[in-house]
Amino acid sequence: MYQSFMKLNETCPVCHVRFERWNGSWTIAAVMGYGSGALFAVGLGAWFLHNDALKGSEKILIPATVAFTACFYPMCKNLSMFMLWNNGFITVDPPTIVKSDPPAP
Repeated sequence: MYQSFMKLNETCPVCHVRFERWNGSWTIAAVMGYGSGALFAVGLGAWFLHNDALKGSEKILIPATVAFTACFYPMCKNLSMFMLWNNGFITVDPPTIVKSDPPAP
């Protein structure tokens, strides 16, 4: 599905399904990625609070949350593409009929 770590292919190399049909199709993955990062930050902050280590924990909490969000985003993108495909928003394009030019006289 990917050309690089974060760049999605335009179409599937196997079945030629176009992944992103409209400009807003990335929002599902973004909400899932940022939401999971927020939950991670809250959980890690709660752990620091429980262990009485909250003072100075931002030196660990912020980079760990950014790293977690960046690493977890491709999985969120895969899940959002699956949800769109499963609900019929991503389908194989029908073959296009290309009319040939009329023969030259």
